[in-house]
Amino acid sequence: MNLKKYISLLEEQDQLARITVPVDPVLEIAAVTDRVCKLPEGGKALLFKHPAGCRFPVATNLFGSTRRVCLALGINHVDELQWRLSELLDRLPTLDFANLDRQLAALPEFSRFAPIRSTLPEPELITSGQPDLSIFPFLQSWPEDGSAAGCQRYVTLPQVFTTEPDGTTPNCGLYRLQVRGPRELAIQWKTGSGAARQAEIFQRQGKPMPVAIALGGDPAMLFSAMLPLPGILDEVTFAGFLRDSAVQTVPCSTIPLQVPTGAEVIIEGYVHPGEKVTEGPFGNHTGYYSAAAPAALMRVTAIRHRPDAIIPATVVGPPPMEDCWMAVAWERLLLSFLRKLFPAVADIHFPFEWVFHQSAIISLENPHSGMVRDITAQLWQLPWFAASRILIFVDAAHESTKLSLAAWKCINLLESQHDLVQDAATGRMAFDATGCRSSRKRATMNNDVVRQIERRWREYGLE
Repeated sequence: MNLKKYISLLEEQDQLARITVPVDPVLEIAAVTDRVCKLPEGGKALLFKHPAGCRFPVATNLFGSTRRVCLALGINHVDELQWRLSELLDRLPTLDFANLDRQLAALPEFSRFAPIRSTLPEPELITSGQPDLSIFPFLQSWPEDGSAAGCQRYVTLPQVFTTEPDGTTPNCGLYRLQVRGPRELAIQWKTGSGAARQAEIFQRQGKPMPVAIALGGDPAMLFSAMLPLPGILDEVTFAGFLRDSAVQTVPCSTIPLQVPTGAEVIIEGYVHPGEKVTEGPFGNHTGYYSAAAPAALMRVTAIRHRPDAIIPATVVGPPPMEDCWMAVAWERLLLSFLRKLFPAVADIHFPFEWVFHQSAIISLENPHSGMVRDITAQLWQLPWFAASRILIFVDAAHESTKLSLAAWKCINLLESQHDLVQDAATGRMAFDATGCRSSRKRATMNNDVVRQIERRWREYGLE
């Protein structure tokens, strides 16, 4: 599947709204998208046919609902992600988290999805003269975005491909890109990310780092780029696992990297040692701007695109937003890892209000005194929860992982002197709201009549 086929599928499923009047990429497209994202079930995907001053359409909110996440990944229910990954993990005799990436890569059931490399470039992509980023309708989402350098437009759904200097350890991440002119981008790769680690190696060796950026293509590749996969697990191979067929890649034209076929736009270039610029501020999910900060400078060497390219974009801001729904895919995959590591874990839920701080509600099977403290200490050692601000544990037999029910249990059941686990060094907290301590046992309110009511609901005329 590529972006255009996916958009056609959304239209068939009544999941797409076409906007045919001109709309400005500076603030206006983002404002429309923000409002639609906050409609029930995430509203519809949006295709802006005529961005002001540009001939290329813009698509937003493409993955902003559970239904669209499933359509993007070719599944009927998000739980299928958990089932498929659990089946793969069950093939490991033991799970060694420190080497989990190598363990998975060695499985024939996973390695069969390794990318199929071609030696010929993709013929559907054209190159027109000198590279010029200004021909594309990249968005400014919030008024102060990029104001430190006066460069307000951003590429917000890029798949950024890098390797180590010897061409090994391929990496693909979803990083923020600020457009700084026709041939320059600022890349804000997060400290500790795969690309940031590779950039440090190039820096130490004094070599320019090749970078390829793909827009569009198969949605499975975008999701794989977004996921915090263990170690150095290859995102292109994982995308093949997600879509159940290997991804085909083709060579770039000016740099020694390969990118997946089917992209709408490919941007190529180099990050040279020591070249930094100030990127930001940038409006994010907190409702505030992240501060301006140093970022790598990428000098563009080539841009190739489809003649009728569609530019995918996303808008981040106070939830609910598109990225909240995309994170549901990671939530289901993470559950597979957690159940293998901690068999007592029954479920996990990232509330939309918390998801980007690694905070979660976790349900436990048969919780007992001390279990929450033990599991919390181990979770905080994992990169997936190292920056977690709050974890709430509930009993899988009695409570849902929904935020409203977890909050109710915390207020009514939790005794902070016993049930609050806090890391004084970082301020991280966990709450034991399982109710498993014997001193707190009390009768649960149940009403057997409820089951009779369910059988007669239609008779009451309330359906």
